[in-house]
Amino acid sequence: MVTLGIVFCIVPLVLGVLYYRSRILNKTKLPKTPPTLSNCSLNDTKKVSMKMRDLHINMNISPMSNGYSRANGKLYGHVTMDDDATTAMYHEPYKMHLHNPGYYTLNHNTMVGSDTSLKCPLPIDTDDSIDYAVPQINATPPPSFSEVIKSISPPPVPLTKPPNSRHNSIRSTLRQTPTPPIPPMPVIPPPPEQEYYMASKMCLASNIQGVTGTVIYAFEEDSMQQEERNVPEISSHHFHPISNLGEGVFGVVQLCEFGNNGNGNRRHVAVKTLKSGVTEEVKDKFLQEVKILSILDDPNIVSLIGVVTQSEPHAMVLEYMNYGDLHQFLKHHVTEEGSGSPHIMANRSTNRRPTISYGALVYIASQIASGMKHLESMNLVHRDLSARNCLVGFGLDIKISDFGMSRSLYSSEYYKVGDSHTSLPIRWMAWESILQGRFSSKSDVWAFGVTLWEILTMARRMPYDELSNEGVLENISHCHLGDGSGMSMLPQPAICPRDMYDMMTACWRANEKQRPPFWEIQMFLQRKNLGYTLDYEH
Repeated sequence: MVTLGIVFCIVPLVLGVLYYRSRILNKTKLPKTPPTLSNCSLNDTKKVSMKMRDLHINMNISPMSNGYSRANGKLYGHVTMDDDATTAMYHEPYKMHLHNPGYYTLNHNTMVGSDTSLKCPLPIDTDDSIDYAVPQINATPPPSFSEVIKSISPPPVPLTKPPNSRHNSIRSTLRQTPTPPIPPMPVIPPPPEQEYYMASKMCLASNIQGVTGTVIYAFEEDSMQQEERNVPEISSHHFHPISNLGEGVFGVVQLCEFGNNGNGNRRHVAVKTLKSGVTEEVKDKFLQEVKILSILDDPNIVSLIGVVTQSEPHAMVLEYMNYGDLHQFLKHHVTEEGSGSPHIMANRSTNRRPTISYGALVYIASQIASGMKHLESMNLVHRDLSARNCLVGFGLDIKISDFGMSRSLYSSEYYKVGDSHTSLPIRWMAWESILQGRFSSKSDVWAFGVTLWEILTMARRMPYDELSNEGVLENISHCHLGDGSGMSMLPQPAICPRDMYDMMTACWRANEKQRPPFWEIQMFLQRKNLGYTLDYEH
């Protein structure tokens, strides 16, 4: 009995000790990390059920997912100020409020039949960014030319007196060694002396010239034509010719005085007149141009005053500005060292050319962008935007016109395609307009970049003046054959800040969907010119 009692007491005790030791060993062998699909055995029969509504996925959009992160998530023209739509135009310096069209509707090219409104959507099919600097919003006026040039090329730092004799010996050695001159900035090399036999075949753009020699506006593809307004009928006795502005195949453009007889209130107007004996087809084209011009109603676009259709010859009367076209206006001005009026008065006293400030040039560009924004909203394409097609009035009021093509003064700025009568401003045209015959608001954006380059060079140079017309065609063909990386762009003007030049190059992107819209360009220029007060006197 004693032996059995000892066996029945000791055996359970030993078995219990062995059991607990085995459990401790099993715990030490288990992994410290929770099991995953990768460390689970294929023969494991354990299953996990999960409801999809209880599954929460945290997505972190990486800052490298798109190029907009390089601009800190902001576009160059976006502002947070809202205002009424009636104050969207930028006509007077510093008196306007900024307007941000917070919402806009996708056009027909992106989503047909959709009424979805997006707030500042990203450009379609883009993998690049608007990566130039965002000007700060403040009330300080734009810098003067001297400050702009100083920011572009800072002056060298003067040498200080060396503290010891070793530095003195080094300095004496430097004095004995002549310093080589700084080489000038490289320019675009001229093309080789050769004949581009395929140049005329590369141009696929149709004729953009009207019957009176001026360029005619056109509606974008797949866009609805707007309803024209009633234009008053004017008697030809109310305007008197002064001089010829230009001439076309079937008409002439004249500068005239306009006003009722016996009324002393007379002003200058531009009159497009058809020649006598033209065909009915020419008259129909003339009336079609009248319909397009009749729907334009913007302070920065030349408006149609009246027409003469009840008698021969047919004519249309349009606005004309006192200082003529912007190209000639800039050529007769010089940049000033400061932004104050004493410089202007000093130039008056010495009979030198009148001066113009950097803020005035940006103000001019802002008005051109405002007028083009109106055309963009109407789905109208200008097709010949340039400094020669902008008119200047009192107070630097700018109006976009279409007279430049008809003037013999600017015949060298147009390229004659083959043996035809087609003239094209290829130095201002986008590559898709030249090589594919496609015109849109994005091709006008390209031309605006060239026009801004003209303004900041004071119209002293023609775009790509070192290239022949055939060389320009060969240069722009890089956009058609590739991504445009081999194309030579216009150089940065001496008085142009880096962020302004970056905006220009954005207008010349090979992918037209990556070019900024005009409302965004106008917003950017407004912010660059915030605080500017009109300082121009003539």
